[in-house]
Amino acid sequence: MSLPDISPVQLRYFLLVVDTGSFQAAAAKACRSQPALSLAIRQLEARLGQPLLEQGNRSTLTPYGQYCVPLMRDLLARHDSTLDALERHARSETGTLSLGTITAFATNWLPELVSRYREQYPNVALRLLDDNSINITRMVLAGEVDFGVTAGTSADKGLTFEPLITDAFGLVCRHDHALARKKSLRWEQLEGLTLIGTTAHGGLTDRECAEPVRRCALYASNMISLLSMIERGVGVTVLAKYGLPPWMDQLVFVPLTEPRVERTLGMLCRADRSLSPAAAAMHGLMKDCFAGRLAP
Repeated sequence: MSLPDISPVQLRYFLLVVDTGSFQAAAAKACRSQPALSLAIRQLEARLGQPLLEQGNRSTLTPYGQYCVPLMRDLLARHDSTLDALERHARSETGTLSLGTITAFATNWLPELVSRYREQYPNVALRLLDDNSINITRMVLAGEVDFGVTAGTSADKGLTFEPLITDAFGLVCRHDHALARKKSLRWEQLEGLTLIGTTAHGGLTDRECAEPVRRCALYASNMISLLSMIERGVGVTVLAKYGLPPWMDQLVFVPLTEPRVERTLGMLCRADRSLSPAAAAMHGLMKDCFAGRLAP
């Protein structure tokens, strides 16, 4: 019959006897009875196949016991260090988080979220990527990021989408544009304007009211390029409200109504894969921060 594996407890009891010089002192320090301590050490000796302590004087090491002491100390140190690392990782005290978000989320909310996350988990390495929803979705599917924040759901059944906040579309133009002081605009008022298209318009392709957007003569896939052209007066664009960075005070947002067109920003995850502890902590932080904010 095979003998049971060696346990860390057996090693600790044996080293306590070595360090204290007696079974009685070791048992007291371990808060165990002397018979229980003796049994654990006998089982350890049986498993190793050699005595660790002399039979006539159970406080004296055998030559084999002398050989084992430094190895056992090293083994326990490695065991404790490994266990500590596993526990710290499970508590999100260590690890790496890769997060992909659309630019609107990155500019409006990510700095505050990262600040709060770093306060709680200072030893987690963060890798932050901002891109459009199409590319963030691809990154999530490919496992390049732990999870992403996108605008709208994905038709891919391998993904799950959890809404965070609702955002409405409007005209973005320079502060001195003829329409900049309007409280709201109708979609047909976009006719005749120099509209600059962008990837954010992908969610408008099936909207009849957004016909002017589909006929853009200019297109910019990069948000910085798009907003820079609007600042220079090259044209105007249609964006969701949070797509306009808060520091660009030369640009204004005018809501588009009749109809009001909205999009939903949310967290995109792989349906077949659990989040790492570090990613789950950020996921939970986002849920807490946006609780009750789905209404526009």
